[in-house]
Amino acid sequence: MGLFGSDITGIDIGAGSIKVARIARGVGRPKLVSAGMVDFSLDPAKVNSASADLRYLASGKKLGTKNIATLIPGRHLTIRSLTLPKMPHRELREAVKWESKRHISYPLEAALVEHLIVGEKREGTADKYEILMVAVERGSVIEHLTPFREAEITVSAVDANALALRNIFRLREKLGESNTLIVDMGAGKTEINIFKGGALRFSRCLETGGLDMTRALSEQLGIELPEAETLKLRTDIMAPPAEDQAVAALRVRLEALVMELRRSVEYYKTSFREKEVERIILTGGVSLMAGIKDYFSLFLDIPVELDMPFAGLSCKEGVLEEFAPQAPRFSAAIGLALRKA
Repeated sequence: MGLFGSDITGIDIGAGSIKVARIARGVGRPKLVSAGMVDFSLDPAKVNSASADLRYLASGKKLGTKNIATLIPGRHLTIRSLTLPKMPHRELREAVKWESKRHISYPLEAALVEHLIVGEKREGTADKYEILMVAVERGSVIEHLTPFREAEITVSAVDANALALRNIFRLREKLGESNTLIVDMGAGKTEINIFKGGALRFSRCLETGGLDMTRALSEQLGIELPEAETLKLRTDIMAPPAEDQAVAALRVRLEALVMELRRSVEYYKTSFREKEVERIILTGGVSLMAGIKDYFSLFLDIPVELDMPFAGLSCKEGVLEEFAPQAPRFSAAIGLALRKA
């Protein structure tokens, strides 16, 4: 679905929170007009309601009344790079749709399939398109939009998280041909995305995230989940694990994640005949853990930085001051609000 008008609101509903960003476009830099965030309770006695939280954010005028964009979590998506012969766009759409049958586990009739042409190349005497295919089961989209319907909020566009992150990347980067790994570490999932220049070439979703680390701390130390969450964020994971039970518990989860990142990078290098991934950008709430940037840099031997989604934006007075400490959590919401009509 297309978007119209200059103001777009991006809404990222994750496993642990809702993040909202509204951006106005005009002359000059995009302007962050408003932002908001609601954390879900970790108290098992409390029931979280995304629809109630959306109504709360709407009542505080964080959303705007139109041009609402949201995203489908990566675990529901199939994202693949394809190479197909050049052909008229109508025929290309059908070709991508039929090609998607090789990659999805549900009937084609139940799938929504979109594609982007990310480049062109010549193989022998044939001109070909380099294509990014995104497929999702229709039922997953309907389910994800349920809180919006309950809150009486009309969604204008649904996007993929990886493509939302691409919008931020393109806004602030001088795009060359380097390979960048963007790791989005949320409460319920970790998405691994590799970009060459500004083009997404590889995407993978792990169904493990910050909540798993919080539960590990809770079980290891015998403390409640809210206390474990606070401890997780303030524990320096570069401290010796032999001297700190919290560090030891977190390191087990992070070591498994490092292994998956290595596997993904090696698969990408082999599949796309690339030599190196030059840098890593961390987003999501887990990226706010003390010492995590140094940890990944040490064990992956690649320069690591935290995402700065507010960079390149003009920010309304007070918004940046309030949310800058939580900036990496807003990457997807801001990327959604930066999408083109």
